[in-house]
Parts: sequence; C-alpha cells; structure tokens
Amino acid sequence: MIELIVLDIDGVITDGSVIVDSDGKEQKLVNLKDIDAIFELHRRGYKLVAITGEDTDIVNYFEKRFPWHSFYRGNKSKKETLQRIEKNTGIGRERICYIGDGKYDVEPLSYAGLGICPANAIDAAKNAADMILHNDGGKGCIWEIISILERYNNENCTQHFFYQKIEEHTNIFKTLASDQELTDKVMAVGERMVSVLRKGGCIYLCGNGGSAADAQHIATEFISRFYRERPGLNAEALSVNTSTLTAIGNDYSFERVFARQLEAKAREGDMLIGLSTSGTSKNVLEALRYARQNGIVSVLLMGGFETPELNHVADYMIQVPSLVTPRIQEAHIFIGHVIAEYVEYKMFEKQD
Repeated sequence: MIELIVLDIDGVITDGSVIVDSDGKEQKLVNLKDIDAIFELHRRGYKLVAITGEDTDIVNYFEKRFPWHSFYRGNKSKKETLQRIEKNTGIGRERICYIGDGKYDVEPLSYAGLGICPANAIDAAKNAADMILHNDGGKGCIWEIISILERYNNENCTQHFFYQKIEEHTNIFKTLASDQELTDKVMAVGERMVSVLRKGGCIYLCGNGGSAADAQHIATEFISRFYRERPGLNAEALSVNTSTLTAIGNDYSFERVFARQLEAKAREGDMLIGLSTSGTSKNVLEALRYARQNGIVSVLLMGGFETPELNHVADYMIQVPSLVTPRIQEAHIFIGHVIAEYVEYKMFEKQD
C-alpha cells in the first residue's frame, strides 16, 4: 500500500528542457495535466515530497506552488534523503513510491517500494524502476500515476494481482543482475557452448513436466534462429514422448529415460543442459551424472534450494534465486535466451 510519493522535479514535473531569455533568465515547461495530477494526489490523501538536485530561483516556484509534506532542494544524495524521510515520517520504504528520471534517481528508484520513471528516463533509471510510464517527463506522466496507484493499492482489483506477480518477477531478475558469480557462470556456459558447437558437438537439453517444454523451447532457438539468418546449430531436446518413456521405463527405469538417450546419441565433448526447478528430478540428475562420467559438459539449471548433495553433479550449476516454480521457469527461459543470443552473436558476428 503506497502512502507517500516522492518526486524529482526536472524531467518529471518539467520536461527537462530550459528556455533562457536574453537576460539569462531560465524558464521551464510544465504540463497542466501534471499540475492537476499533483493536487489530485494530495486530495486523495497521499503525502507528497519533492527532492531536487537544483537550488535556483525557479525552484522557489515549485516549492511554493504545490502542497508538499516536505521539500528538499540542492540535494543529489537522494537515497540518503529517502531514508531520512522514512525515519521522519515513520513510513517504511515498501509504502513509498519514488518517481525520477536521471542518474541521481537510480538508487532511490531501486530503494523505494515502488519505483517509477517517465518514458524518456535514462537507461539506468529504467533498469532500476519497477514501472516505466507511457508519457515523457513533463508531458502528463504524473497523471498516469493516479490510475496506477489506484489499482496498485486496491487488493480487490484484478490489476493488483498482476502488479504483485510483476513485482515477484522483477525482484528475481534484479537479484540475478546483482549476483556476479551467477552471471559469470551463465556467460561461461555460453563460451563453452560456442567451443562445443565449433568442434562439431551437439547441445542436448532435458527436463520433466514444464521444464520439458522449456528444454524444447531453448533447443529450438539454436536449431531455428534467435535473430540472425544463419545455419542451424546442432541442438536437441531429449524426448519425453510416450513411446520413449514407456519403453525405457519398462526395460530399465524411468530414472534412466534421459541417460539412456544420451548413451545412444551423445559423444565426448558434447554438452547437456538439465532443467530441474527443485533439483530433485532423478531422471535429469541421472543424465547429468552420466554426462560427467563420459566427458560430456554438464549444466544444471535449478531454483535456489539448499542442495549440498548436488554440488558435484554438474560442471556448472546455475541456481535462480527463487523457490517458486513459475518464477524459476521464467528465469530459465531468460537464461536460455541470453545464452542462445550470445552463441549466435559469437559464432556469426562476422556477418554483421
């Protein structure tokens, strides 16, 4: 539930441009919709705070024009100011919405419970924000926030559920981005995959249930294309069709379905990527063990479960920081896409 809204001024309330007359006096453009929106937010009971890095005469206008709970000027340490606002108001960060567009807004956008930026914000601000508005700063973007907060704060509104899921998804991806060890592993797998394919090897993928579909999806990105017109790359999702499952399951065990296929197809120097959200799929783990024993590069994609016994089951173990199956699967597809695009770029970059 958002209770307090913190706004940057330049690039949010104004469009970020400056008009200078012949006397050197500065003027800035403000959209009437944004003026109305600030007063409407006040009427709806939100506490309003402004933090601006500027301390000029025109800042006096903005300070006096609107019904601020507090106003901070000449302030570029915005995250620290946001933490001070928390302490002074008793309103925790999860109930604060921050709106900004520039380099000094990146930290507070990440820190606030809900970070929002205009459509023309800098890339770093967009990456830090939870939501990107349709309108540019100073072009009615604040009016958008009224309807967003109306839905965001209403637990009975279907969009509130949607925002919750987006927030879960975004938090996982932000954690992924900040985990240097994990990103290093992902890119190391990409490099190793390039080496395997250049030597004529094959990339095998396997997974059960929803992960079986993910394995097929990722394999197809190599066989078909990601972006570039280029030859198909040698990749295959191990079969989970009924005949294969039944035949191998009856003759051996269902734990051997993928390993048996590797015995028939894979060669030393190939690569196997196993997808298991919980890391408990015996079928996938058996295939990874077979791969390691037979010189096949092995990769396990799973969730963030504590599984010390799996530390040596694969050459690379990439754990998504979530225990929720759908969120883990979303991240697996993303990681697969990143690797597919990277491999395509590295192997066919001379075509550009």
